[in-house]
Amino acid sequence: MKFAVRAALIAGVLTAATLPAAFAADEAEDVVKYRQALMDIVGAHTQSFGALAQGKISSKADMAYHADGLAAAAKRARAAFAQNTASSDAKTKAKDAIWAAGSEFPKMAADFEQAAARLSAAVKTGDGAAIGEAAKGLGCKGCHDKYKED
Repeated sequence: MKFAVRAALIAGVLTAATLPAAFAADEAEDVVKYRQALMDIVGAHTQSFGALAQGKISSKADMAYHADGLAAAAKRARAAFAQNTASSDAKTKAKDAIWAAGSEFPKMAADFEQAAARLSAAVKTGDGAAIGEAAKGLGCKGCHDKYKED
């Protein structure tokens, strides 16, 4: 039995090692779907947090959940755009400028990640002024205006 399991594992590893290099990169359509899902998560946490911060929803205990969720998703934003899908047929609202030489996108994504982390930390303090100030730092519009099709 142990031999059969080992043989199957070795065969699987050898098969995977011999796959063509064309399969090394993810399919553009899958990458775009993943990015869109990730950005939907960012949007959902941002909208939910906003409703809580504005007092439209009274469950203040959920602020930390949404701030932490936003911070976690923001950590993945830059990497989610690493694969250039500009020349693919995948349907996306991401502008080709994201991948252009000298693009500000990586810096803006890093700034967003840091701002989301600051918001998460501010929520944990319970200081309303600090939370408000940290929320202003998210700056989604600047990146969307520059790098997202309408």
